[in-house]
Amino acid sequence: MPIDGKIEELAQLALSSIDREHPYYLGLVLHSETDLKLPRQLTPVFRGAFDWHSAVHCHWTLVRALRMGVEEQLADRCRSALNTSLNEQDIEQEARFVDDRPGFEIPYGRAWLLQLCTELKETRDPLAVNLTPLEKRARRDLLGWCSRLVHPIRSGQHDQSMFSLGLFHDWAVSNQDEECVETIGSISRRHHGEDRDLPCQFEPSNHDFLSPSLATVDLMRRVLSRDEFGAWITKAHPAVVAGKWPSFIAHCPDPSDGKLSHLDGLNLSRGWMLDAIADGLGEYPPGIEKIAREHEVAGVAGIHPEHYSGSHWLASFAMYLMTRRWKLTELS
Repeated sequence: MPIDGKIEELAQLALSSIDREHPYYLGLVLHSETDLKLPRQLTPVFRGAFDWHSAVHCHWTLVRALRMGVEEQLADRCRSALNTSLNEQDIEQEARFVDDRPGFEIPYGRAWLLQLCTELKETRDPLAVNLTPLEKRARRDLLGWCSRLVHPIRSGQHDQSMFSLGLFHDWAVSNQDEECVETIGSISRRHHGEDRDLPCQFEPSNHDFLSPSLATVDLMRRVLSRDEFGAWITKAHPAVVAGKWPSFIAHCPDPSDGKLSHLDGLNLSRGWMLDAIADGLGEYPPGIEKIAREHEVAGVAGIHPEHYSGSHWLASFAMYLMTRRWKLTELS
């Protein structure tokens, strides 16, 4: 049965996944037999929720729920889970793991890790200090990825460059990291400054949880001034400006299938990207607010707790949308 999408429900879903060790997808290049270990031995913090990046999602969801305010008993459970998980010893093991694998979870998972760090810092949570070793390594390895990002990656899944650059940019702005802000801005302008008529008619692919065209626009509204952005989008994505796209809601034919459940996430990410784009423009293009709300409703309705293939991560996307996380709060 689908959920209603209340913050408390989303936090409960994250709590039910964060320590669930099986099933688990371990994407790992084996360099020797010594690499054959259980996830809790390799990455003891982010060992649940089916895969590493989804475990990061779940931790972020709990921190975000605490920030938004939940009833005391649930808040205690969220805090207990975070205090147990984000301990210094296990984070040191996570740091050793990524030092041996600088390309691990680059870019998507590490960009989400920075999102988690940002949430902790903005709430002045002492656990942010514990995550500092992983935060520094994520910054280092994402900058290394940026140095090799000769072309954009316009997919609708984890390897997409635009979405992860956007999360990386949000962290950099919040942390007042001028080097990263300038690096991301330079890449974004080089890759997308001359984009014209983004081929949204080819979206979505059957496994997308991110829109390549909307994620491009969502990235550019971060790095351009309002006037620059308004001029750029009229050429790069005129269908959105005209209120003609997206013209339909994505439909997941089988929520028990891990790849097909991506389409429910696509509805959620489309919803928040349309809201963020409207904020960048200063107003919603004609009809776009209605389309955004339709995607929100459909995305939340696609979260089925009985289907772990989607429920282990969709709660985080719903939390991101419904709490308007795309709105930046700079650190003082």
